[in-house]
Amino acid sequence: MNSQPSFLTSPLLQAHGITGIYSQRKGGVSPAPFDSLNLGLALGDKPEHIHSNLNSLCHAAHLPIPHQLRQVHGIDHYWYQGSGSHHHDEGDILLSQTPNTALAVRTADCLPILMYDPVTGIAAAIHAGWRGTAAGIARQAVKQMCLAGAEINHIIVSMGPCIADCCFQVDQQTAGQLTASHPDAGVAIHHRDGAFWPDLAHINTMQLNTIGITEQHIESIHDCTCCHAETYFSHRRDREQSGRQLAIILLPATDRG
Repeated sequence: MNSQPSFLTSPLLQAHGITGIYSQRKGGVSPAPFDSLNLGLALGDKPEHIHSNLNSLCHAAHLPIPHQLRQVHGIDHYWYQGSGSHHHDEGDILLSQTPNTALAVRTADCLPILMYDPVTGIAAAIHAGWRGTAAGIARQAVKQMCLAGAEINHIIVSMGPCIADCCFQVDQQTAGQLTASHPDAGVAIHHRDGAFWPDLAHINTMQLNTIGITEQHIESIHDCTCCHAETYFSHRRDREQSGRQLAIILLPATDRG
């Protein structure tokens, strides 16, 4: 067991006065193959390990327990406020405008996206796998934020570690669905060795650019979860023997309005 849970902090969110983190796999209590900071339930690890890991991570990052939902690779959304919990709601977008509320998504190759409007104080956490990306989940999250009062030119976006195009091989049907998600998505899907290799972060960035979120308001942490076995869990690499990372965004404790 490592003394401190390992995680990355979003520089872009931090520059706007908000905390966004991406957990890594070191610093927890889970034994192999979930060693050691596993944050995913129902994988074979003991629940007490996951709860201990979550408490340790939140303590180290100075975060309250976040809201989580049952992720289903769709584009449904839910709004939450106050003290966090693991909900039975099925969806892949969490939103809040309530101070001191934390939102989280679990990943083990899928792309975690954290969004924030520093003017209205609206935040979102998004679980964007290839299915969600093909369905435009990032655009859907922005739409829900804007319906609640956010403005496109205020929203900042942080994209965390995910499987990169060096390791993410898909079939032609999957590549076709991703290509259909944006007029220029094909440039982010490489064709080599008779297979297709999409860049999920690039495709989501292009989708957001199209609706008015500029490159200056988007950061992408280019760590491949599949490449770095010592740092990240990866379902593509380890299949059912993989734990889960957590991406968390915390709204400021006091209202900015």
